[in-house]
Amino acid sequence: MRLDRQSRFWLRFQGLLFVLLFLLVLGLLAWLSTLYVWQADVASSARQPLPEATATLLQRVEEPLVVSAFVRPDDVLEGHVRQLVERFRRHQPRIELRMINPDARPDLVRELGVTGHGELLLEYGGRQEQVGVPSEPRLSAALQRLLERRDQPLLYLTGHGERDLQGEGNHDLGAFGEYLSERGHQLQAIQPAGVPRLPLSSEALVIAGPRSDWVTDARAMITAYLDDGGNLLWLVDDDDDERLAFLVEYLGLQILPGQVVEPRAEELLGVDDPRLLVVDDYAGHPALRTVQGVSLLSGARALDVAADTDDGDWQVEVLMRSESRHWNETGELSAPQLDEAAGEQKGPLMLGLSLRRPYPDGQGEQRVVVMGDGDFLSNAYIGNGANLALGLALVDWLSAADTEGLLAGQAAPDQRLRLTRTGLVVMGFGLLLGLPALCLLLAAALWWRRRRG
Repeated sequence: MRLDRQSRFWLRFQGLLFVLLFLLVLGLLAWLSTLYVWQADVASSARQPLPEATATLLQRVEEPLVVSAFVRPDDVLEGHVRQLVERFRRHQPRIELRMINPDARPDLVRELGVTGHGELLLEYGGRQEQVGVPSEPRLSAALQRLLERRDQPLLYLTGHGERDLQGEGNHDLGAFGEYLSERGHQLQAIQPAGVPRLPLSSEALVIAGPRSDWVTDARAMITAYLDDGGNLLWLVDDDDDERLAFLVEYLGLQILPGQVVEPRAEELLGVDDPRLLVVDDYAGHPALRTVQGVSLLSGARALDVAADTDDGDWQVEVLMRSESRHWNETGELSAPQLDEAAGEQKGPLMLGLSLRRPYPDGQGEQRVVVMGDGDFLSNAYIGNGANLALGLALVDWLSAADTEGLLAGQAAPDQRLRLTRTGLVVMGFGLLLGLPALCLLLAAALWWRRRRG
């Protein structure tokens, strides 16, 4: 077919007209997108509904809940935050989202103590909670802390040189106490002298490292508190097996002699101190499901269940275990050597135990946590690893805070590819041998066909 000049002109005209019409359609679509908005999130987080615990929590919101997001305009986090808050708004329309540019409001950033880009500030009923990373589990946990108005105090003993939950010394627990206060816990110091009885309307009692012997009245007060169903957090310290021998016997436990040592301290931590332990075995305890990472313990004591106890009403569970290379050193810590003849036991050793039993009236259960170390929550060590998360999880479990399903969140269903052993073998041979062999066969077949042709 021959093309004359006129035919070529019309072909060029049709091509140009097609391009112009195509650009016009794109322009109209862009203009319409400014008038009508339609969004579709195909991520697994959008396909899954909010956890049942979170949906129940949102039903308790009775006042306006303001969520302020400190995100720069046109940042990728802006869309993420809007989608996240929208998921909550589907269950609770009282939620209001405010987007704040931190570059334009540095005064507000300083006033509210915002430290990171993408941080959220929740305001509800005159109270505030900050969320460092915008995610559904963290947002749910912050909302729960806002809704919980704890009227029951968290007691801690003083007067015998104990670690102070409001103290500033390196051995004190002041930083941990500040975190507890921010989460709504009301700290109340108790001096046994002159106190006939501990109030049962409390979340729990904290005993942390007394430095002097208790008087008889204090022992009777603690025993009566436990008999009545009080919860207890006991951070075992040096000489507790002697000073608090009555409590060891009451709980049916045993504190092994010496301190648990780490023979690889210099290799793992870069310090020549065998008292430092890096622990990540939380024994699958329900109280520590949300704790991730390693915890750093110092001078920990190993725990065990007393062999001669006949009190079977306590249900004992392991909270933390040491590694098999650890042991309880009873000799010189400068040159630790395992000596089983001296009563030293090779790991894994129990570093934390939980005890539960039904309340005297049968409604609910009494909870006790015994940790073989008190230093991990001190001001000197609280910032290491997962120490803070571990301490908060223990207090939440003791106070029966319903955090399950809020902190952990829901895992996406397609994060992992699970294959059987047979599937792995088939895939391995198929990719390494089968696919290359098939390519070689096809190449050989094409070569043979061309040669014959």
